[in-house]
Amino acid sequence: MTTFMQIPWNLYHSAEPEAGEILPALTGRWKRSRPVEQFDPNWSYILTGNASTVSVVAALHCGHADVPEHAWSQVLRLYCPAAWRLLTDAGISFERWNLGRCDAVLCARVAATANTELGGYAVFAVMDVPAAVAEVVATLGSVPTFT
Repeated sequence: MTTFMQIPWNLYHSAEPEAGEILPALTGRWKRSRPVEQFDPNWSYILTGNASTVSVVAALHCGHADVPEHAWSQVLRLYCPAAWRLLTDAGISFERWNLGRCDAVLCARVAATANTELGGYAVFAVMDVPAAVAEVVATLGSVPTFT
């Protein structure tokens, strides 16, 4: 299985300026409000399809606020065309895939493809299906079936 790079907490320092604003840590009596610097992604720029992959990854994982719900599917569609094609060819919606409501091998393949297209960063969780099956068999003696 491919190992993807961990996302550094300060990846946004490598992003282009249009990707968002770096908010400095506050000092003095305001320090409680923002004790460390934070990244405020510019979602209107990120979702144009013109941002670098570093900016996209930083926006998804280093921002100080939650990622807008629609951004995940837009990022996959705009920046991960091969992964998006895997989903559309299989007739699976992003929402079903994101919730894991599709074949485990397909889920893993889409996530691995997307991570590769996003610069090799571990953006989406990838399950090593063969390793998981081997662990289940080693633990239980066989793959359980439910009827």
